[in-house]
Formats: sequence, C-alpha cells, structure tokens
Amino acid sequence: MSRRLKIYDTTLRDGHQCLWATRMPTSMMLPVIEAFDRAGYGAIELMGNVHFDACVRYLRDDPFERMREVKKRLVNTPIQGFIRSACVLGFDIKPADINRLWVEVLLRNGTDRMLAFDGLHDFDNTAPYLKHAKELGAYTVHWLIFSDSPVHTDEMYVAKAHEIIERADVDEIIIQDTSGVLTPERAATLVPALKAAVGDRPLGLHSHCLVGLPQRTYLEAAKHGIDGLYTCISPVADGNAPPSVQTMARNLRYAGYELDIDDDAIESISRHLEAGITLLGKPAGRPQDFDLGQFDHQIPGGVMSNLIANLEQAGMADQLLAVLEECGRVRAELGWPIMVTPFSQHVAVQAALNVIHGQRYGLVIDEVKLYALGYFGKLPAPVEPNVLDRIIERGSQAIALDPPEPEPGVARLRERYPDLDDEERMLRYSFPEDVIDDLYAHPGDALPSTMSVPFLHLMDRLRDQNIPSRIAAGSGDIDVELGFHGAGQKGAA
Repeated sequence: MSRRLKIYDTTLRDGHQCLWATRMPTSMMLPVIEAFDRAGYGAIELMGNVHFDACVRYLRDDPFERMREVKKRLVNTPIQGFIRSACVLGFDIKPADINRLWVEVLLRNGTDRMLAFDGLHDFDNTAPYLKHAKELGAYTVHWLIFSDSPVHTDEMYVAKAHEIIERADVDEIIIQDTSGVLTPERAATLVPALKAAVGDRPLGLHSHCLVGLPQRTYLEAAKHGIDGLYTCISPVADGNAPPSVQTMARNLRYAGYELDIDDDAIESISRHLEAGITLLGKPAGRPQDFDLGQFDHQIPGGVMSNLIANLEQAGMADQLLAVLEECGRVRAELGWPIMVTPFSQHVAVQAALNVIHGQRYGLVIDEVKLYALGYFGKLPAPVEPNVLDRIIERGSQAIALDPPEPEPGVARLRERYPDLDDEERMLRYSFPEDVIDDLYAHPGDALPSTMSVPFLHLMDRLRDQNIPSRIAAGSGDIDVELGFHGAGQKGAA
C-alpha cells in the first residue's frame, strides 16, 4: 500500500532568501497566492526574521501588510511563521514580555503555525514562547537543526526531541538542514531514531541544495518514515535553496508515494516566477555540483548569497575560497555552533576579518565575544581555550563577562508610542526610527503591469497557439518578446 506524504512550500520565504538575498517584493507574490492555495501544500512559509529586515530596509514593503494580504488569499492553506530564539527581529536576547508580544503580533497578522528555532538548541530561548503560542491557539513546530560535527550525533538529536516535546508539548518536529549536508546515509539513521522519539507527532525534513544532496536524501528519508518535505517552486529552487517541487514530486510519485500536489497550479506559479525573473533581473536556481568543502564551513544558502555579494562589493570576490576555508576553522574553534542565523553570519564575518586583516582574531566582532561568553545561550561545546583568551582580550571591553538579565520592555514601549499599534511599535523597537519613517512615507514601488494576472494569462494563451513567429510588445521602458516554434511548444518571455 502506498504512503501519502505532505509537501510544504517555502518559495516565498526560503527560496528568495537563498537565491535573491530576500528581495522578492510583495507585489510579485500576491498575483499567485490563490494558485498557491490550490496547489495542495500542507503549509506555506512566508516571513522569517530576515524578511522583516529586507521589507523595511530595502524593499520598503510593509511586512505586516504582506502578511495580511497573503492571508486574505489563502483560504485553505495555513501560513507558517517563525520565532528565532528569543531575539524578536534582532540577534541579541530580548526581554520575555517583548517576546510574548511578538508572538501575539505574528498570530494576529495571519500566522497559523508557529515555528521556533534556536541555533544552540537552548530551549530556554524558545519553549516559553511556543507554549504561549499554543495557549493562543497556534499549531506549534520546532526545528532540530542538523549539523555535521563531533557533537551533533543522532543521540543528541533524540535527546533534544524529547526535551522540547516535554517542555513545550510541540505539535511537530522538523529536521532543518540549513547547510545542505545531510546525506542519504545519515538520514537512514537519523530519521528512524527521531521517528521513534516523536511518537505520533509528524516529522518533517527541510534541506538545501548547496551540494546537490536533497533530491536523494528526501527519497531516503521518505523510505524511513518522514512525514513531510519542504520544497520551492522552480525557478526559485535549487542552487542554495531547497529542491524543486517539480523534481521532487516526479521522483516521489515514481517511488510510489502519494502527494496532494496540483501540478497545474504549480506550473502557473512557475510561469509567473519566470516572468518576474526576467523583469527584475533575478537569478534562477540551478542544480549545484558536489562541494566537499561545504561539509567544513557549512555556510547556509542565504548567508552564502550575502557573503558573495559583500565580497564583490568590496572588490574581494577572489577571497571567497579563503574565507570559506577560514569559516570551517572558526566554527570548530567556537565549539561547533550550528550554521544558522545568527551564528552563521557571526562565523562568516569573523572569518572574513581573519582573512582580510591577516591576523586571526586580531579584530574580534562583538557578536563573537557575546557568543563565547554565553549571551545567546548555552554552547554546544566549549570554545577552544586559546581562542577564548584572544576573544576576551581583543574583543570590546565594554562587554561584561557575565550576561545581564534583560529588563521588561512592553510597558515602556507603549508609553513611548501611545498612539501606535503594536505592529508599528515592534518595528520601531527593532529598527532605527528614520528607517521606519521612510517605510511609511515612501512605500516601495509596485511591479510593472506586466506582472498582473490578466497579462500573464494572455502570455499563457499566446504560448499555446500554433503561431510560427515572434511577437514583441513595449510599454515605456519595458519590452517583452515572445517566441513561438510550432504547436504545443512554448516560447520564451
């Protein structure tokens, strides 16, 4: 008897985070949300912490308006939102009352499934807020973030699964492989171990294609009982992103699994994304070659895209390999932090400084000293003693050796902004005042009219015609050319 698997979508969250440095505008999303709703997904991911930052600083998209507008159009499919540790929208630990308010704001703006994660697996940073979300009616999910290291064993993950279930009574567990280094062989031991640990709770898997592993790893995980898999819609898939749903659906069905995926809905979204790539000049995801170095540095896709962009901007693109090799060394010396936000960024920046400065830990970023001193939580393993000495000596002396307890902040926040709603209060709490002023004073531009649903329907109809010619159309500074090569063959836009 065949087994049914759930497929979850992360195109609108992880796909463009990994491939476009989180720069997909709301106006590109909204025309196809109804198609997402028809596509048969178990849930759709929309907003992680970095998406609020991209919306506010770069796209000038109101992030809460995005959430509400998407929710209006998703009638049948739940939205999965995120709590990153106890940090709200920053990287440092925030007061408990601020974190509770953040949960309430996310739920109020359309989040149905509340997912939490902590890069140290220190559940003091997540369990209280998932419990709060559950009390408010949310379905709760927790990541167990995979890492290939001496301390991240199957036994450790089983212990962590038991702990978060006991502490927060979560509804679902997901293996999150941000670095794309979960091999089929490791999945064959990890998935059965966790299935036994979580009991009748669903177990999901979310991986990335940085070294081309997920297509095989997903099939192996399915063989060993995984319940759900996370994918993106091509062309916003593969590369540094999760695998293509088109490829995975074909292979899973061939292997005998049943899926609820509507291929026609997926195809319509894919065509829309292809048009957006053309108009906005964004890259499409492509299958990746195997890279053994990824197992050392384990830089995830979203950080990789930003690291490359920053090195290019600094005229140091030729230093990428040296920086990645240094990332592997820094990661080991810091006690094997899992390469997920914010620690992947901290490791990458410190490694880049070590390479550029020429003296390892000659300059120490504040975040690395905070990490080493336990400001973010309990470390998975001790920092290498000689490195710890250098970090303490050369890092900022303004950082106290013992982390202070954050003071409550909600009452002061509401007193400071008495006429604002909690949504805007939380944005002003998290970002500079002038950035939020600019967000509301100068909202981002909408996409060209060529991204509208009627225009895309026209393109689809033209593609299907038996017209052996080319058609060009222009409007202002936008030109679109369609090529046709006979009946049943689709041209290019």
